[in-house]
Amino acid sequence: MKKMKVRTIGVAAAVFVMALASTGLLTTTYAQNQQPQKPNSTRLVTLKVPDMDCAGCEVGIKIAAGKVNGVKDVKTNSETRTAAVTFDPSKTNPEAIASAITKSTGFKVEVPKTAKKG
Repeated sequence: MKKMKVRTIGVAAAVFVMALASTGLLTTTYAQNQQPQKPNSTRLVTLKVPDMDCAGCEVGIKIAAGKVNGVKDVKTNSETRTAAVTFDPSKTNPEAIASAITKSTGFKVEVPKTAKKG
């Protein structure tokens, strides 16, 4: 009985997230500091999130990354299991964003080698 209740809640949550997505309410950016930026003051990194496989996961990752100071935009794709994050490199870096996602959601996040500090 307990398994059935948990599964029902999970399904209900997924339906709710999909309903929000279809209305366009999830297209807002969960990022701080929405101030206008100078041209070329942002970078884009595509992080791999191997265990992200549903819309609920996407929302959690958007919220976690969006809380990082300097993150401007987060676009997730559960089909490709990636998160494309636009950020201000003077305020944060790909490793800090990946760490925040892992800490908040528990998902392992892979930073591309080209984005790592060398």
